Amino acid sequence: MRDRRKRPGGKRLTGLWLAGVLFGVMFLCGCGDNVKLTTGLNPGELFRVEDVSCTEQEARLFLMNQKNRYEAAYGKNIWNVPVGEENLAAYMEEQLKNFLFQLKCMVLMARDRGIALNGEEKSRAEAAAADYLAAIGSEASSYVNISPEELTGLYEEYRLAELLVEQVTASVQDEISDDEARIIEVQQIVFRRTRQGEDGTVVPLTDQEEKEVRSRAAGVAARAAQGDSFGNLQEIYSDEEAGSIRVGRYDVEESWEEAVFPLTPGQVSSLIETDEAFYVVRVVSNLLPEETQANKEVIRERRRAEVFYREYETFLAGDLLILRAQDGWGKLSFDGSVPECAEDFCAVYEKAFH
Repeated sequence: MRDRRKRPGGKRLTGLWLAGVLFGVMFLCGCGDNVKLTTGLNPGELFRVEDVSCTEQEARLFLMNQKNRYEAAYGKNIWNVPVGEENLAAYMEEQLKNFLFQLKCMVLMARDRGIALNGEEKSRAEAAAADYLAAIGSEASSYVNISPEELTGLYEEYRLAELLVEQVTASVQDEISDDEARIIEVQQIVFRRTRQGEDGTVVPLTDQEEKEVRSRAAGVAARAAQGDSFGNLQEIYSDEEAGSIRVGRYDVEESWEEAVFPLTPGQVSSLIETDEAFYVVRVVSNLLPEETQANKEVIRERRRAEVFYREYETFLAGDLLILRAQDGWGKLSFDGSVPECAEDFCAVYEKAFH
C-alpha cells in the first residue's frame, strides 16, 4: 500500500534527520515495550541495547551537528517553530533519541548477520575521527568531550549500519517506469472540509456547511469545464494560494490521482472529493522530465526503506535487553549552550567512505 499524504500539493516531506548516509529516510522508531530496566548503566551512558551502549558524548555530537545544520539553513530562531503541540526543539530532541536507538540496534543487527568491518574500513574510521576532531574547533570539542577512540567507534558503527542496509535491501527491484515516477504540474481550486473554530482550532464542517461547500465546488467545476478562466476562478474561490504545484503519484490521495493523472495539458478534472477537501484541477503539464527522473531515486529509496523497516521491526520484536538512564537526557537540548561547529560528522563520513 502506498504511503500517501492526505492532501496534494506543496513540497515533498523528508525525514528531519538529514543523515541520509544510512538509507535516505529515517525510521523514527522508539524502544516500544522492550525496555527491561532503568538502572545498571555506567556513568555517562544514556542507554544500552544488549551490550551496545550510547553515551552522552555521542548524543552531544549528533545534537550539535544537527543544530548547526538546521541553523545554517533556516536561522537560529527555527527551534521555536510549532510542530504539532510542541516546538521544533522538543520534537528534535525526541527524534535524537530515536535516531541513536536505531543506530545501536542496527549495529546489533549487523552483528547477527555476520557483517564486520575489514582492516581498511577500520583505518578509514580512525582517520575520519582524527579529521573531524581536528576540524571542529576547541569550543565544539570541549562541548562534545568525546575521545578519538569513541569517535572512531561511532564512525565504525555508521559504516556497519550502511553495510547492513545494503545487505538487507540488495534484492529490491530498482527498475521504475516513467509513469510510476511521473511528476506533473497542475493548478487546483481547493474547498476545504474544515473551518477555524471560535477558539482558533480547526474543526470539521457541519453537515449543512459541507453540503453548501460541495454545491459551491460543483458550480465552480462546471464553470471551469465551460471554459471560464481557471486562474480567475482559483483566485476567487480557492482556500489555498493561487498558482501551480508539482506532484507525483505518492504525494496525493488515490481519488485525486485517478482523476488527474490521466488528463492531458489544458484539461480540467471533474469535482474530486477526498477526506480533506473538494478539488477542481487543471493540468498544466502531464510530464516534467527532469523532476520525473529525480523522483525515481526517491521511489527507490522508499522501496529500500520499506524493506529495511520490515526487517528492523522483526528484530525489535525479539527479546532485547534494553537499559535506559532515568535522567541522562535532561542535560541535552537544542538551546544556546550548544556551540557552533566548523565540520559536519556525516560530511566527514562521506569523504572517508565514498
